[in-house]
Amino acid sequence: MNQNSKRAAILKVACRLVRQLGAAHLTLDAVAKEAGVSKGGLLYHFPTKESLIQAALDDFLDRFDSETDAEALRNPALDNRWAQAYLIKTFDIDKDDLEMSFGILAAASNQPAMLDPMRERYVLWQSRMTAECKDPVEATVARLAADGLFFCELFGFAPLEPQLRSEVLAYLLKMVKSRDQNE
Repeated sequence: MNQNSKRAAILKVACRLVRQLGAAHLTLDAVAKEAGVSKGGLLYHFPTKESLIQAALDDFLDRFDSETDAEALRNPALDNRWAQAYLIKTFDIDKDDLEMSFGILAAASNQPAMLDPMRERYVLWQSRMTAECKDPVEATVARLAADGLFFCELFGFAPLEPQLRSEVLAYLLKMVKSRDQNE
């Protein structure tokens, strides 16, 4: 296993343990044992519990950004590439990423400053949505709806059935029209 895949496996284990045990009970020893690495190997990648949590958040945000950018580039059906790609990728978040997000948010809840990178990304995402779309209010409503779906699924708050979920995404995609698009 190379260093990047070992690092990713450690992050995944840490988030799963937070979800199972709670953030207060997360220990580097437990993560090392569950990930099948030595404590020294874990400390090589993450010298503290906080650095492990911060790395998990950064990894999630970086992957979401790169996957959104890739969707925008490869999908010619999108009217305004990035804004619609953001909606698609938010609706596409898989079970593993939901588990990681839950773990990150739970672990960071005791240290709100750890969420600063997420706050900064949301500011950037909001500005991209409003800059790209014809109506900044509709763009904001669409982003908030997609984010709301993400948090509903994250916490199990009445997640949508697949058909309704698909219809909501289609509605939101129509809602975020490009600045260049004529009515």
